[in-house]
Amino acid sequence: MMVPEQKPKVSFPSGTLPEAGPVDLSARLEFLELSSVDQERLHGIARMLKDAAPDFVEEFYRHLLRFKPTAAFLQDPALVERLKEMQRFHLESMLNAQWDEEYVARRQRVGDVHAKVGIEPHVFLGAYYQYLQFCFLHLGPARDPRISEYSGKMLSLLKAVLLDVGLTLDAYFSKATQNLQQALDIVFESNRELRQFAQFTSHDLKTPLATVANLCDEVLDEFGTAIPAEAQRLIAAARDRALRMSTTIDELLKSTISLRPHGEEEEFAVGEAIAEAVELVRPQLLEKGMEVTVPADLPWIAGDRVRIREAFYNLMANAAKFIDKRPGRIVITAKTTDVDCTICIADNGPGIPRDDWTRIFVPFGRLPEHQDIPGSGLGLYFTKSIIEQQGGEIWVESEPGKGARFYVRFRRSVAAAKRGR
Repeated sequence: MMVPEQKPKVSFPSGTLPEAGPVDLSARLEFLELSSVDQERLHGIARMLKDAAPDFVEEFYRHLLRFKPTAAFLQDPALVERLKEMQRFHLESMLNAQWDEEYVARRQRVGDVHAKVGIEPHVFLGAYYQYLQFCFLHLGPARDPRISEYSGKMLSLLKAVLLDVGLTLDAYFSKATQNLQQALDIVFESNRELRQFAQFTSHDLKTPLATVANLCDEVLDEFGTAIPAEAQRLIAAARDRALRMSTTIDELLKSTISLRPHGEEEEFAVGEAIAEAVELVRPQLLEKGMEVTVPADLPWIAGDRVRIREAFYNLMANAAKFIDKRPGRIVITAKTTDVDCTICIADNGPGIPRDDWTRIFVPFGRLPEHQDIPGSGLGLYFTKSIIEQQGGEIWVESEPGKGARFYVRFRRSVAAAKRGR
């Protein structure tokens, strides 16, 4: 009985959120018309408010403790004291007006932490109003009734503006979340259909393979003595390759539609995965009279063995397809550290121009000189996807006429590294 699959649900803001994207800080400063004049004014405000800042922080947290949604996060007195210190630094750095990458990163960390613990946007706005109120009340001479009246009007305006912004952002985030949920529903449905297609296709592929293997066995059983020894060897090899291909389909299907939790992995000797990939590509190697050199002391790594083997198969099959020299050569080497290993697959093919080093990993990104060679232009794209899904990275270095060197870096298995593997 199949267990119904559960669709993913979007959870904001208390769920795990993606990291904030890059910020075009200069564009934001320009749009807000923030200039060096504003920086000087803010520096002056900082000097005027320096002595009053501790009192502001105390009042800030008294205000937060009056409301259940914020008081719930402030039960630990030691935590509150640490937050007060951070709040003083936050105010100081805002008035310092040093608008750079570090400033952006600090603000994004604040937003990320508050989102993870479930602080709603309207609480942010209310907290910033406390900043504005503090500044207004301490900047003007309190004894001047005209300025006091002006400050009161401006604070009323700011309250109305922040309420308006908060309600507008509620609708904005609601719509953005709805759009994301719809996109996730589409991805989920597409993945479900893809898994079904893989299951049906695997059955269609395995049936003829089993037939071929059975026919080879029948030929050997019925006519074995009448067939030359070399022909018997070739028939047996065809049977073994058909059986091996059937096993490979099972493994790939299991790997592709696996419902294991993300992060579960196995330790394995990467050299064994590479050896299996060499066997899969051997027909192409024999056809072109190519040589493959694999070192005997490759390390153990952590990941999905089947997918990583598929990535190495794609790289060697790609090299075998494009090598234009005889004898063709593929040389595999490795450099290992305590935390990772980098494997190089080097060939003596035609090479790749520097301008195309990135392009070859793009879907259908075939080089102009390869347009007449059969292929979909997806092999290296899939290889890059597999390796990155396993927490690795891949890149190429090459010169036209001097072959190509594909580098694949994987994390070492921590346990295996400790055991010296």
